[in-house]
Amino acid sequence: MYFRRRIVFMIILIVMVVITVGCQKEKVDVNSVDIVAKVGEQVISKDVYDKHLILFKKNYEDMYGDKVWSLDVGGKTFLQAVQENVLEKLINDTAIISYMKNNKIEIETSEIEERYADYMERIKDQTEANEFFAEHGIDEAFIKEQIKTDLYMNKFYENLSKELNLSEEKLKEYYEQNKEEYRNIQVKASHILVDKEEEAKDILNKIQAGQDFSELAKEFSKDPGSAPQGGDLGFFSKDMMVPEFDEAAFNLQPGEISEPIKTTYGYHIIKVFDKIDELSSFEDVKEEIRTLLIDQAILSKSDEIRNSMKIERFPENIK
Repeated sequence: MYFRRRIVFMIILIVMVVITVGCQKEKVDVNSVDIVAKVGEQVISKDVYDKHLILFKKNYEDMYGDKVWSLDVGGKTFLQAVQENVLEKLINDTAIISYMKNNKIEIETSEIEERYADYMERIKDQTEANEFFAEHGIDEAFIKEQIKTDLYMNKFYENLSKELNLSEEKLKEYYEQNKEEYRNIQVKASHILVDKEEEAKDILNKIQAGQDFSELAKEFSKDPGSAPQGGDLGFFSKDMMVPEFDEAAFNLQPGEISEPIKTTYGYHIIKVFDKIDELSSFEDVKEEIRTLLIDQAILSKSDEIRNSMKIERFPENIK
């Protein structure tokens, strides 16, 4: 409960095939149909948007339950945030595919058919998935369009990776210039959480008088996650906890115990048991750096492509 609530939108990584972009292939009269966006001459219909959104919703509900949608995320509900992110993903992918086609890069029909056959073979016995697809119109044409898009995006990433030509020397140069980003700093701590400051001070007096921290945590701590383990939080790195807790824990040395620390959850008494401060070697983080630089190039190129196109959004059609 004391952890900072962080929901990260990793849109590209959530589902392999069925969440990438789908846009109308033929020209559409924007005045005659519901649309959610127009990217250059390409139109993203509300029907396509709705199918992608329902797939996202199914995935999130499977992970977090249906109560996730009412969570506050930066002044908006989680549902509103997901709706916006789905739209922006569709816009981004539509722009990239247009760019690829303009550069004479096409996907072979035979490859789409092969991927489709493999995919259907994998899900043929998944009754729940097939019923869900049927209920929401996730049909053969839709899935093939998503497979085609997935193949386009893979080519886009592969081409950019080749252009970067990330040699061992380039990766090492980045590591040397950004070493501190790869320093692993963690503490191992326990805490006791109570509602009132006076109660926290009373418990701290008991600890200073020689009573066992772990036993007091089991008896008094209001944190259901750590109290049964004597308040043990294990090792954690910076920014995993709420700021007040984080600052106090990382300012303590092994064996030290904090004064009562106030957070939105109550008052904490923190005891640090161990501290790690070590620099990861280049070999350990080399592939992480490679992925980071490729991701940065993808984001930069995607921005460049989007900025070169006229993009219109129609949020009033998103309900």
